[in-house]
Amino acid sequence: MRNKLLVFALALVIGVTGCSKNPSLVEEPEGPTTGVVEVSGDITANTNWTADKIYLLKGNIFVTNNTTLTIAPGTIIKGDKATKGALIISRGSKINAAGTVDKPIVFTSSQASGARTPGDWGGLIILGKAVSNNGTSANVEGIPASLGEKTLYGGTDNADNSGVLTYVRIEFAGIPLLPDVEINGLTLGGVGSGTVIDYVEVYRSGDDAFEFFGGSVNAKHLIAIGTVDDDFDTDNGYSGRVQFALAQRAQVVADVSGSNGFESDNNSAGSAVAPLTSAVFSNMTIVGPQLTATSTSGVNANFQHGVQIRRNSSMSLFNSIIGNYPEGIFIDDALPATGNNSSANFLSGALAIKGNLIYGSNTKSNEIKASSVATKALLETTLRAENSFVAGSSITELLTDPLKYGLDFKAAGNANAGTPDFTIKSGSVAATGAAFTNAKLTSGFEVVLYKGAFGTTNWAAGWANFDPQVLPYTTPGAVK
Repeated sequence: MRNKLLVFALALVIGVTGCSKNPSLVEEPEGPTTGVVEVSGDITANTNWTADKIYLLKGNIFVTNNTTLTIAPGTIIKGDKATKGALIISRGSKINAAGTVDKPIVFTSSQASGARTPGDWGGLIILGKAVSNNGTSANVEGIPASLGEKTLYGGTDNADNSGVLTYVRIEFAGIPLLPDVEINGLTLGGVGSGTVIDYVEVYRSGDDAFEFFGGSVNAKHLIAIGTVDDDFDTDNGYSGRVQFALAQRAQVVADVSGSNGFESDNNSAGSAVAPLTSAVFSNMTIVGPQLTATSTSGVNANFQHGVQIRRNSSMSLFNSIIGNYPEGIFIDDALPATGNNSSANFLSGALAIKGNLIYGSNTKSNEIKASSVATKALLETTLRAENSFVAGSSITELLTDPLKYGLDFKAAGNANAGTPDFTIKSGSVAATGAAFTNAKLTSGFEVVLYKGAFGTTNWAAGWANFDPQVLPYTTPGAVK
């Protein structure tokens, strides 16, 4: 205790990270994990985290006061399980987390190798001043509103800049802060297009992997592995563009609410409040939980759809691969809504689903699903004309080796241990045919020939990890 008090006193004087205005950082004496810096309380001054330390988040850590948190390449940040550690970038503040291929930045569990589980800690939340249909000051999901201004997102500036997030891994996040109220792996609330999101992996989130609440931020090269709930969740008028993103599911891990590759709402009530959720996705690869096109052995019964668009959303999807889900595309009008519903948005062209390959997603006889027989008949005609549905074929016909899993998954009943390869298989029909002529794709998208997240180049190599459960994370900078 005496040594800890001495360290704390020195930290107040000189600052353990070179920032004398931030007494919330305290360096602990060396133990099994060396160079640990405990972080508690708000960060209210510009702060640098460096790769020669490991940072332990204790409780909700808010970056406030229009300040910037800069995180060096190769830095390890752990979320404390006991205090439900989480990092929240409040609107007006920024995160500058620019990792590299060789030195990604890793947010992970504080638990030891072999003992980590989804929901070990909170996750990363970024809040901005971009437009939302939930008002200009909405409380972000999962954080108590009683904490005040620092929990709010939204505004009027769609070009708002919340910083940089590149070559970053977020592992084992999604802890319930309250019963049935979880944080996601990466939550983006009202984040503007001035923000850079590129090369980000969310591994085994206890809730959604990526959730966008309003805002206009664009993103590329996203990876979601073993998510419990939904991989890509869009709400409250999110209007950004996402290209080159992958999701791979574990067979036995799904949420009681029903797990989907995409889940998209306009808002929770399904009303037509503006702006409508109008996110545009292209070159996505969604690998479902089934090991073959027809086998449901060992697959959690809570898995649902590769794509579920509901509650008046106008989300669009192009040039993508959806495979091995129990059901394919569900345009859902079940929730009563004011004004148009999602199927009406589809029939009007506001919601577009074109040029996609949907393989092996029919074990429940719902390659195309709607809330009524009449609506399904209308959807069938257009969807089948503009996409390719192959019920009896597996996603393995398209991709090199998409059904390999880390030992973390093997322990849950999957015997296909190894490192997956999501690149296009030689001779695959996904190698050509991508089209970018639709008006929704003429700005902000890279024009490529292939469908899905990967061509022949594996952009996940070097920085992503598909079995981080085995990594010790006890030495600063040792992120591989």
